[in-house]
Amino acid sequence: MDQPVSPPSATQARKRSRSGRKRQSGDQRGRIGAGALNAVRSLYSISTLLTAARIAGALAGFATQVLLARALQASALGIFYSVTSLAAVVGLIVAHGYPAVAPRFISRYREQVKENMVAAFVARARRDVTVYAAIATLGVLAVALLWPSLATEAKWALVAAALSIPASASFRLNGYLAAAIRRFALAYLPDTCIRPLLLLGGIFMLTALGVTLTASSVTWLLTLIFTGLALTQYALLRKDLPKTAPASSAPTRLVKLWRREAKPLILVALFTNFFADVDILMITPLLPSADTAAIGLCLKLALLVGFAVQVAHQVVVPDLADARARKDQGAIRDALRKTLVFPALITLAALGGVGLFGEALLAVFGPEFTDAKVPLLILMACQLARALFGPSVSLLTVIGAQWHNAALAVASLVVLAIGNVVLTPLYGVLGAAIAVAIATLFWLVACAIVLGRLSGLRTDALYLLETLGSPRSAPA
Repeated sequence: MDQPVSPPSATQARKRSRSGRKRQSGDQRGRIGAGALNAVRSLYSISTLLTAARIAGALAGFATQVLLARALQASALGIFYSVTSLAAVVGLIVAHGYPAVAPRFISRYREQVKENMVAAFVARARRDVTVYAAIATLGVLAVALLWPSLATEAKWALVAAALSIPASASFRLNGYLAAAIRRFALAYLPDTCIRPLLLLGGIFMLTALGVTLTASSVTWLLTLIFTGLALTQYALLRKDLPKTAPASSAPTRLVKLWRREAKPLILVALFTNFFADVDILMITPLLPSADTAAIGLCLKLALLVGFAVQVAHQVVVPDLADARARKDQGAIRDALRKTLVFPALITLAALGGVGLFGEALLAVFGPEFTDAKVPLLILMACQLARALFGPSVSLLTVIGAQWHNAALAVASLVVLAIGNVVLTPLYGVLGAAIAVAIATLFWLVACAIVLGRLSGLRTDALYLLETLGSPRSAPA
């Protein structure tokens, strides 16, 4: 006879249960590992694509400067640079800090499944930016048309630049909205790559048609390109955002919160996004024009490499915001680790390349720049420091420390100004580069200290390497 099958004992049942849990845990870890690997690969591919596009845009920008320098007189070229810089700075100011807080609030409302609040935030931000841009545009137009001593050519160039202010502000706002929903190509490609290429193509076309280039004609061309790209970006972004809600649908207390947290980030953006322009303005009275050109070229080359760091940090901001909204410390740490390897490799390679071939690289721009190899090395080292310190600035925004961020930006600008005044007259281009290094290190260290005190978080490479093997923590 067949023996009856006895039920498993309690010990056997526990063993089987533990075995099943181990298999399930192993499968889960495998899925998490595969997901993390895919996320890292996605980050690298996006960062590589955007860096390559930025390099293409930078090359187009340099070619455009060469063409303009040959086609325009120095005074006309100065007018073009002045009016377009004015439009860019005003466009930053009228964006009113909304772009920088967009990832935080959009991630929070999406985590809470409040698509209506996402729509309300987008509507209010766009309405405010539109109103501020209109007021600023009218103000600059009034200056252009009513300033009696302004030459005709400068007047029409300023008019064209004024009309580009809404497009400039739109680029900033819609670009950050696109980044908040992880449409990074739509966020960065129009302004960093497509615009310089279109401007270069437009100048080639005008030259081929025999049109005499002037400061105003080139500014008008740039304004048309800006406006067309801004409208295209807006149209492509519409389908990925919730249906537009009335700007008045947002509660008053939330509108006050958005504005209060957005305003100080204007100063942060001025320091982080317009650093080269601010520094060049500071050292212009302190250096001969040739030395100013040398440090300006070194800054542009260093910040071209620094764009890889910026992209890697900004690409991970939505993940940081989502993890922060869930209070998931493990997810925050995982997201931070993604920002370490790629920027560090890029900046290390750039630093080594300058060390080996810096003089040959600078000679491409002219023999008078070859003596700037050491300043260029210092500025490249600043980008490596940014990579190794991690996205502490972005994380300060995510945790809502906007006023701290603004205070640090202002303090860093003061340190930069003092460094320039003290060191630049003594050591020339080298002194200007050392002043930049001092201000950069002050900014990075101060941001890391403030972030640690406010949230207990660290983003530096040393900490992330120490915690590389630590288990992922559950949401708090």
